[in-house]
Amino acid sequence: MLAPITFWKRLCALHDAVAAGDECWNHVDSIAVPVDPSDELTFTKSSALFIHLFGAELHGSMMMLCKGTLHVLATEENCKLLEPLDTKPSTGPRLVLHRICNDNDTVTHDIVAGLLKDHGGRRVGRLERMHFHGMLAASLDKAIRSAGVESVDITSVLGLSMSVKDDHALTGFRRAAIITHKVLKHGFVRLVEDVFDQARSIPHEKLATHVDECCEDPSKVNIKLPQGHYESCYFPIVQSGGDYDIRPSASTNDAMLSDDVIIVSLGVRYNFHCATMARTFFVDPVPKIENTYAILMELQRSCLAVMLAGRRVGSIAEHGNAFIRQKYPHLLKFLPKSFGFGLGLDFRESSMILNSKNQRLFAPNMVFNLAIGFHDLELADEHKQNAQGSIRKLSKYSMLVADTVVIRSPEEPPEVITKHSMEWKDVSYFINEKGDHANFTPQGAVEGKSALVNSRLRERANVGNAERTNSARNEKQAELMRQKIAVRRNECRSSGSQQGLSSSHKNVAEVNAYHSAKEYPGDVPPSEIFVDMQGQTFFAPINGAQVPFHISMVKNVVQPDPDRTATYLRLNFFTPGQTLSKDAAPATTKLIEEHGQSSMFIKEMLYRSRESQRLTAAYRMIQELRKRFRQHAAKAAEEADLIPQEKLVKMRDQRIPRMADLTMRPFISGKKTMGTLEAHTNGLRFTSKKHEIVDVMFANIKHSLFQPCENEVMVLVHFNLRNPLLIGKKKTHDVQFFTEVVDASVALDGARRSMYDPDELDEEQRERQLRKKLNEMFKEFCKKLERIAKIHHFHLEFDIPYRDLGFHGVPNREMVLIQPTVRCLVNLTETPFLIVQLDDVEHVHFERCTFRSKNFDVVIIFKNLELAPLSINAVPMNELDAIQEWLTDCSLTYTVRFPDARLLH
Repeated sequence: MLAPITFWKRLCALHDAVAAGDECWNHVDSIAVPVDPSDELTFTKSSALFIHLFGAELHGSMMMLCKGTLHVLATEENCKLLEPLDTKPSTGPRLVLHRICNDNDTVTHDIVAGLLKDHGGRRVGRLERMHFHGMLAASLDKAIRSAGVESVDITSVLGLSMSVKDDHALTGFRRAAIITHKVLKHGFVRLVEDVFDQARSIPHEKLATHVDECCEDPSKVNIKLPQGHYESCYFPIVQSGGDYDIRPSASTNDAMLSDDVIIVSLGVRYNFHCATMARTFFVDPVPKIENTYAILMELQRSCLAVMLAGRRVGSIAEHGNAFIRQKYPHLLKFLPKSFGFGLGLDFRESSMILNSKNQRLFAPNMVFNLAIGFHDLELADEHKQNAQGSIRKLSKYSMLVADTVVIRSPEEPPEVITKHSMEWKDVSYFINEKGDHANFTPQGAVEGKSALVNSRLRERANVGNAERTNSARNEKQAELMRQKIAVRRNECRSSGSQQGLSSSHKNVAEVNAYHSAKEYPGDVPPSEIFVDMQGQTFFAPINGAQVPFHISMVKNVVQPDPDRTATYLRLNFFTPGQTLSKDAAPATTKLIEEHGQSSMFIKEMLYRSRESQRLTAAYRMIQELRKRFRQHAAKAAEEADLIPQEKLVKMRDQRIPRMADLTMRPFISGKKTMGTLEAHTNGLRFTSKKHEIVDVMFANIKHSLFQPCENEVMVLVHFNLRNPLLIGKKKTHDVQFFTEVVDASVALDGARRSMYDPDELDEEQRERQLRKKLNEMFKEFCKKLERIAKIHHFHLEFDIPYRDLGFHGVPNREMVLIQPTVRCLVNLTETPFLIVQLDDVEHVHFERCTFRSKNFDVVIIFKNLELAPLSINAVPMNELDAIQEWLTDCSLTYTVRFPDARLLH
């Protein structure tokens, strides 16, 4: 039952609308609605009205709303349910309960006739389009005929009055949408993946039955709710194999599931509130289908943008038809007439159909099912030339995408509450490679597109062809090498026979402490060494005149041991003809290079003074100035390529994706930095527990990587940046957020434990469950980031390392697992991180490759030859063939050096 406050709020709104006597209500004086004594799952206006007011259908009851009073005729059992609602507020109609007995028709008829005569008025509103069979309905018909009052149909206006939902109803719709999404994701998609992965057959009806059972018992998909609060809106609709019907009245047939185009529609009813959705999945699709689906997504986004409060309901269908007619006229004939319908307690609101004839207006908090699709599209033979699998048998196909949406303000597009992804990479699968009809692999692994793994199937991907021979690989390498040499020759000819490299000198500002002698400090003593900290210079007396020297020209300052009569101070300067140390500033190096042959340089000066305090003080101040200058120069060099970031725009109009208790690397301060990572409109914000903030903009992300915890101690997301960030006091091109599954170091208690120890088994089981849970959490977070970035016109796709192609090596100081991705070669678990972009690699060379050696070295040469080659040492010899195979698949050339100095490629 509803809470009393909700009941009286809804009753007062309905009473005021009827009492106003508007034309839309056909000027009725009262309304009378019975409910048949049936327990079947039916969506009727009478059931919807009772659920709307009371929160229960109250079978075998009747309500009569008159001016100032609501009369309810119900059995003793139902009246007891309604008694808690009989707490009339200060204003509004009264609630009067009339107890009836189903065995006494005469008494019931007398009660109905009396109410109609005393309170019914001259015009009584009824649901005349419905056929009632109960005793109360018969008594009402008889009483109306006897009293001679006029019966008026209010079916449409009654549904319209309940179309605007309050907060209590919207909560029910949103929970129904969540369950619908969970059932589709974990009930339907997972079973279909298993069926194709195991090469099994399953009928549509059996698959739909499994989905229906998940709707009736959400515990199968890990949703914990009380029993009896949810049920299936309709039997799920599963279609494939070329026989499609995208109308809401479609049904599931008993044909076998086909691996081509699969359409599924399902809906869940939670606390009498319905949510429905439909998705189309593609197996081995051809480019024609992919392009058509992209048009469908464009049409769906366009229709969502015009579903605004105050606009006509029929304008959605008109806009969709105009959109297709203008941009893709060849698809106009495949559009359905209706683009969806209003959702209510009776599931499909007949007065709120999204077709061009509907003149009603959208209002805030209305709920609709927006269904966009194409029916019976033609697939010609020329579009299936390179097709694989069952898609070759299709001559016609359809596609459908439907979501439950909530209308918001006139300036704000509707809220989509069924959240299942519609991205192409999440609904397309490739299970049949050319010449191989047994491997089930998602698109990201076959096509080479970077994509977050959209299912458990990425782990089953068969990367590489084990049957390729060494001779075929060598032939392809020879062809790649010839192409690369030809490209290099053309580049040399086009540049006028000059080498492709040109040394670029950085613009270095010349040292200019003072523009003239007028800018000298006014308190310079005439015969002492004076240090100007602000001007970064010191004045040294030479022949009675103070001569300024910039601190960058000082090589070192030495104070020899004093003798009995005096103290000494030696100043050594940078001069031509000597090797400049790393402490030399760039401006100093440039000055010596430009003027070293034409100017005189002072190499050394020695000062002697009988007062030791003055020279000692000068020595300390010069040393302090040198220290400050070096620190300033190091900081300037550190921040030289830092680019100011745009300001983070916080997300305020929807729920913020957030992950808590993450560890960030590099650390901001201390030994560990933990905090919360949030996604906003144009980037990410990490807030540590010490309230330190690091912002990472979407536009600054070059590579985004997600590495699940498989035989590792952590699950992580990693961002490789285009421009470095200053974190703490150091700049970095990489930012990583991770959670440890188990501690990297475990203290052993010394006691030997059996492999059959129950505690040991339970601990391993908990660890496996934790790994799976964390992988799912990070995976969902990555999908949300991709979705937010796309909505705000940023490109963000997460790539996952191919663990099967990984190999061990030493890129820095310790042995690590190096794994390739679609675009990079990475090691993300150990610091310093290793990320090599494959597009930047010119050539790969293998060193120390002998049959006697256990290890060999990999040298990566970059296209920018100014960068030093990267060496990965101590790679196990048994990984050589796999690495060469992977390089060949990536169209990268390699050479092998043997001890006798022979090069093979």
